[in-house]
Amino acid sequence: MAESSRSSFRHRPKARIPMARRSLRVPSHWRVVDFSAPGHAGRALPALGTRQMELLRLILDSKDIPYIITGHGSQCRAFVPPLVEELARAELSAVAAEKAPPPPKPVPVRHNAHWAMLLPLFLVFWHGLRMGWWPVPFEHIPAPDYWAEVGKLNISKVRLGEWWRTVTALSLHADSQHLFSNVIFGAPFIMLLARRIGLGLMLAATVLSGMLGNFANALYRDPGFASLGFSTAMFSVVGLLCADLIVRPHLRGLKRVLLPLAAGIGFLAMLGSEGRNVDYAAHIFGLGAGFLVGLAVSALVRHDDALPRPLEWTLGLSAPLFLLLCWGIAL
Repeated sequence: MAESSRSSFRHRPKARIPMARRSLRVPSHWRVVDFSAPGHAGRALPALGTRQMELLRLILDSKDIPYIITGHGSQCRAFVPPLVEELARAELSAVAAEKAPPPPKPVPVRHNAHWAMLLPLFLVFWHGLRMGWWPVPFEHIPAPDYWAEVGKLNISKVRLGEWWRTVTALSLHADSQHLFSNVIFGAPFIMLLARRIGLGLMLAATVLSGMLGNFANALYRDPGFASLGFSTAMFSVVGLLCADLIVRPHLRGLKRVLLPLAAGIGFLAMLGSEGRNVDYAAHIFGLGAGFLVGLAVSALVRHDDALPRPLEWTLGLSAPLFLLLCWGIAL
């Protein structure tokens, strides 16, 4: 019978894993205590190094609780006898609860997403009415070129005082592809924003920020430039939503600011800077205007999560009435 040979292979890890060891001078039945706060999913406070240990010593000394502290740096541990473990944890947890930041206040969700879809549906209906898609009882409807001529964002005419073009241009689209791209990509953001700040406030803030975005674009572009489309307001909705996530966050720390800004810039890079006949400047100004208006709007809602119903209805009706007023001036 062949003799079995013992393998000479030995596993040699590339790096040693640091492990906290119990000091020989700590009795084996003593328990570890720390600053874990109840109600915070067992999370401990951020390590404070020497200052944390000094605070722990002060708390345990004030209650005459025997303890032993061993280790250095991140391996530092405090041990207490089992009989006083509950008392020590209660005292340390009370201090942790005072130092731990309160959990963020949940944002109330408004169940009005189905009503928010009226905005993209209105854009589809209005574009179809201009293009002759629907059978209407009117005898004469102006040609699509006429509506574009009197309502588009003509830079030279805006600078001469025709400010209403900054609003009427939001309701015009050059073709069906432009229309449905705005509806498909803008509808989710419109519904999310309406659920966070309310339908009426969403409509008023969208029209206002889209108008401001077109104003900024009129100051930036050359006098011979002209544009039209809801995309400025669509990116304003993205800016409004990003601002609301910053003012009323569900995150803390640096992520509170960086993640919403990165999301807005990423959306702008994916959908607002490429394509045929794309007014990238209008997208940028719309996103910026929506963000600035959103900071003010979200700060208002933050102090009063539920706007009075009459004010909500007033804001909701003011947006379409203001659009009709601008079209009345244009015609």
